[in-house]
Amino acid sequence: MNNKLMRNMTIITLCALFAILSGHDAFAQARKAAVAAQPAGKESVAVKLLEITKTKAPDFSYSGMVNEANFVASDWAKILVRFDTEADWTDQLEMRFYIAVKNPKTAAYTMFTGAYLYSDIPKGRNHMVAVYLRPRTMERYGNMVEQAAVEVYSKGEVVSYRSFPESNKPWWRTSTVRSVPDYVLDRSQTPFANIAGDNYEMPKGK
Repeated sequence: MNNKLMRNMTIITLCALFAILSGHDAFAQARKAAVAAQPAGKESVAVKLLEITKTKAPDFSYSGMVNEANFVASDWAKILVRFDTEADWTDQLEMRFYIAVKNPKTAAYTMFTGAYLYSDIPKGRNHMVAVYLRPRTMERYGNMVEQAAVEVYSKGEVVSYRSFPESNKPWWRTSTVRSVPDYVLDRSQTPFANIAGDNYEMPKGK
């Protein structure tokens, strides 16, 4: 085989190889573009309402040997959150709560904080989460909730927040009020857990 023929065959081979590689690269780019064009499927959540109420502890009848005839229903502070989700299933949401109370005797403010994870939330409207402050907490630090807020996190990012009374500024982030953790109880940790429990989202691991 002469040198000219060998050079021609080499050029043809290189051209064919370049065409294959170019085609592969074009296919890869097209595949990336197709994937990018697909909906991201990002979880979405909208907090609809935040209510603050006082509620009495439930009086469960007890017929055992222990005499609870002197049962006194005390006031609990209740923070109720309603929210909507758009994804078919939301794997997990973290809710961070901020509840400010005022002591009527000293006029001192205290902000109680707490956070809970809620998982396996189906698409729908009017999901409910409720958290509480115990009667003794209210008795010691303040008998009325002045302000409350909730931040909702999904995959580490804030996807929604709401405060009561309504505010356009996240006052809880800049507040200089003394912050106290671990006093905010999820509904599952209170006597209310046994009443219509399936109507509320339950923290992960509970």
